[in-house]
Amino acid sequence: MNTVLILLKRYITIFIKNINNYIIIYCLLPLFIYGLMVAPLSSIFSFIDSSSMSYSYHSIPAVIFLTTILISLYTPLIFLNNDTKNQFQLYILTYSNKNSYFLSLILFTILCSYVEFFVSFILVYNLSDTTSDMGVMISSIQLFYLALITLPSILFFACFGIVISNFFNKIENIVPLIIFIFLLISFGSSTFIPIDYYPLTLSDLISDYNIIYLQYNQYIHILSNNSINLGVIIISFTIAVILYFLNIILFKNRNQY
Repeated sequence: MNTVLILLKRYITIFIKNINNYIIIYCLLPLFIYGLMVAPLSSIFSFIDSSSMSYSYHSIPAVIFLTTILISLYTPLIFLNNDTKNQFQLYILTYSNKNSYFLSLILFTILCSYVEFFVSFILVYNLSDTTSDMGVMISSIQLFYLALITLPSILFFACFGIVISNFFNKIENIVPLIIFIFLLISFGSSTFIPIDYYPLTLSDLISDYNIIYLQYNQYIHILSNNSINLGVIIISFTIAVILYFLNIILFKNRNQY
């Protein structure tokens, strides 16, 4: 446990040293997505029948969810890439075990993701005008539940990022991957385009089998004061654990001499 805390402190120190770069990324990401997706689509969609809420109660949470997920995927990919380049990974694994190394990275990713969650919330909430059609009103208790329900998604994508770092170990490969995930969540998971507007067959497929949509839909359940789906939480945690141990196997095989 002591090794995990030492490694976590190292990641936080690196974060603080590069705080200006991270502030730019963490602030520009939600602003960019809001301007690219929410502003134009708000003139197309208004009231969503499936949730009995205005489109803003779908799009604003979608920005928060998407930005948080992208950071939870981006963070382990970038830090593992840097650790491999500067030989730190080889050095630390000589003196500690793989679990301590990866657990510290997961904890750091959770911290970064929640920083993005709250930065994104503050920015997009203030961009939306509660007195206009694009406005939303989110109570403190709803915000708490939103933050809490985001943890399974963060762990899911953090472990996913660690697994695919075994295959995407160059920055020129990581960027297209992030863009692909962005497009998948934006257009293939019924976040910015409500599921009401998808063809029936596709909407049934997404609502039944798309784990990303099911995770995001927890936000809608909270904002519409409906109960959350505990099954989605359990499935997300289970997949995250499976991905974690899959990474251990892949990492061991990759570093065998």
